[in-house]
Amino acid sequence: MIKIKNLRIRTDLMYEPEELFWVHLNDNIARIGMSPLVQETTGTFVAIQFGKTGTFLSKGDSFGSIEAEKHVGHLKAPLSGKIARVNEKVVENPRLINTDPYGYGWLVEIEMSRREELTELIQGEEKVASWFESEIKKYDEKGWLAQP
Repeated sequence: MIKIKNLRIRTDLMYEPEELFWVHLNDNIARIGMSPLVQETTGTFVAIQFGKTGTFLSKGDSFGSIEAEKHVGHLKAPLSGKIARVNEKVVENPRLINTDPYGYGWLVEIEMSRREELTELIQGEEKVASWFESEIKKYDEKGWLAQP
């Protein structure tokens, strides 16, 4: 774990660069969650809905929707596959995404159908750290990050 500005970033995970999801792989199951950068720019999450378990998704398909203080929108799948499990605790308490993003705040688990898509994710401690530093700088320059 590293700290950049006021964000704690796990460098042992993979990150999807477009939607800023983190991905933790366990065999063929990918657990998906939101990166701290999303939380910082979106605000407190107040509602979340997921697609049904068993639904097949292509990368980029909506697997649910989210409502936060500063954003309402769809959640786009970072990988293709079948929704294997949804986190009901997050549905009941969406603030878990803000308070425990790498723990109880995960979103869904996808049984992957195209492992080759993993090559499109950012992974490795140095690459993750460098990418986050670059993204945080861009967000900071646009005024999207709260000042400490």
